[in-house]
Amino acid sequence: MISVTIHHDENRHVSAFEFSGHAGYDETGKDLVCAGASTIAIGTVNAIYALLHIEPKIDQATEGGGYLRVDLPTDIDVEADAKLQLIVQVMTAQVYSMVQTYGQYIKINYNQVAQ
Repeated sequence: MISVTIHHDENRHVSAFEFSGHAGYDETGKDLVCAGASTIAIGTVNAIYALLHIEPKIDQATEGGGYLRVDLPTDIDVEADAKLQLIVQVMTAQVYSMVQTYGQYIKINYNQVAQ
């Protein structure tokens, strides 16, 4: 199962997100759930780079895939941060849509962290 974790504060301000695991929907190379989740994750990172020119801290599995953590910067101006949060909200909505259809293969978790 793919687990997507959104790390946020008490105001729902997202500080990081993680994608981990494998869906097991189909064999490697044919797994539409894995492909969809990967597209959402990498598309979000690419949008952050392309639209905001921000480089978040990224940690990912180098062998076998199945893990991506993105820590969002905290030292940006208010306008850029608002746009960054919007990009993450779109990502969350996309994941939620996948959960609605493929909930046995992908789940979303929210982790409130102290600030």
